[in-house]
Amino acid sequence: MRLFALVLMLASVLGPAAALAQSGVYRLDDSLSHTEPANVQMQWRTQTGPDASDGMEAWVRVRIHIDTREWSGRRGRIFMVLPSAEPPAVEAVWTSHGTLRAGRLLSGERALVFSGSMPSSALQDSLTVRLRTGADWFTNSRRLNFLFEFEPD
Repeated sequence: MRLFALVLMLASVLGPAAALAQSGVYRLDDSLSHTEPANVQMQWRTQTGPDASDGMEAWVRVRIHIDTREWSGRRGRIFMVLPSAEPPAVEAVWTSHGTLRAGRLLSGERALVFSGSMPSSALQDSLTVRLRTGADWFTNSRRLNFLFEFEPD
């Protein structure tokens, strides 16, 4: 399952699905999702105004394709998840160009992106995502493990 992979390495990795299933939360297959561009690098944020803060940011478009065949017609909620990772924390803010909700999350959080009846085959959308982190971003590449979870009603 893969949401997106970049130089900043936004990719999901298979996790223990059994632990999720026991809690009524199910990992969704997003292996057909991809980013444009395929690789992106964090850049220093432009310093403007007295409230400007130091830090890095990157912008990327994500073509989302979530396989919903297993849950076709079932009602529930889909969450986008960014598990905790090594510091510094990363903030993701996105706008949606279709079915999914716009939102924001930090490392270690999840955000509701869909609520309702699952489509018969796939949920597709395009997100414009801004990633931000503090000035203590010292790595040339980093893997962020975004994934999608489903909670049936």
